[in-house]
Amino acid sequence: MEADVLPCYVVCDFSSSMTDYIGELGAGLREFRAAAHADPVAAARIRVSVIGMARTPWVLQPLRQVVEIVDVAEQSPCAATFFGPVFDFLHARVEEDVNALNDNGLRPLRPIVFFVSDGRPADAAEWPAAHARLTRPELVAFGVGAADPDTLTRIGTARVFLGGVRLGTALAATVLHPRRVHFRSTRPPDAVPRIHGEAG
Repeated sequence: MEADVLPCYVVCDFSSSMTDYIGELGAGLREFRAAAHADPVAAARIRVSVIGMARTPWVLQPLRQVVEIVDVAEQSPCAATFFGPVFDFLHARVEEDVNALNDNGLRPLRPIVFFVSDGRPADAAEWPAAHARLTRPELVAFGVGAADPDTLTRIGTARVFLGGVRLGTALAATVLHPRRVHFRSTRPPDAVPRIHGEAG
């Protein structure tokens, strides 16, 4: 019998504007991993990939068990972030991974992209077209530092975290217990809720 699995892509911004927050990214991923260890039943159906982005995207961790999630503390910041290339990259990567899961006798649920950034891309005019092509996954945006709420609200078609919630808590609520997060991917971007307190 096929088993349901939930593919999740954690996209981490490593631009220079994120220099002071790379430690926070690492701590959030470690907290998420600890939450997975504490809830093995939920964690068993999660597969997580970690994607870095700056001028171009790169894979820090391919899709694997959530308890194996990598530490990003040693990543070095880059000069600028381009969002368009990471959305194009995810478009191809998600399709490839979903097909691979099917080939291995698993039944992938709708993927989640958890996008962690301050929302300050260098390709402000170009990225929306690439974002619009990324229709398969649910997109959740998590603002870090002096985050640009307008940009992140456009990105997070399912949910947006803009303060008051730790990264690890937001990841656990979104990925380990997705039924507790009421996705509204059909809402227009200006209707996506801004989250300022604990997720529930």
